[in-house]
Amino acid sequence: MKQFKYNENNHSGLYRHWILLRKRTLIEDELLQEIPSFEDYGGYWAMVKTLKGSEKMGAGREQTKVEKRYVLKYAKSLDEFIDSEHTTFEVVQKGVVYDVKSATNDDDMNITVTIVVEGRS
Repeated sequence: MKQFKYNENNHSGLYRHWILLRKRTLIEDELLQEIPSFEDYGGYWAMVKTLKGSEKMGAGREQTKVEKRYVLKYAKSLDEFIDSEHTTFEVVQKGVVYDVKSATNDDDMNITVTIVVEGRS
């Protein structure tokens, strides 16, 4: 591949969804109990891929489970954040909070990072 050749599978126009990463922190209340809470780490442009949407009947009502895959351009700070937090952080997109199931540096090539999330119901 030539150095400046256009790549239709990985161009900047695909990264058009703004997501916010939030890391878990512990806050002490007046009774000195630790309460888990989340604080903003940073916002990133991401490519969104829907993995599956499954519906099932549970407790007499219909529940929907949404799984997505976010692909972000590699950044050293993002890689260090994922190495330190593993799957204890959460992703927010358009006000919807998603729990992280896995986060990896794709093929360890430092080009993209994939985060697989599951929506809360």
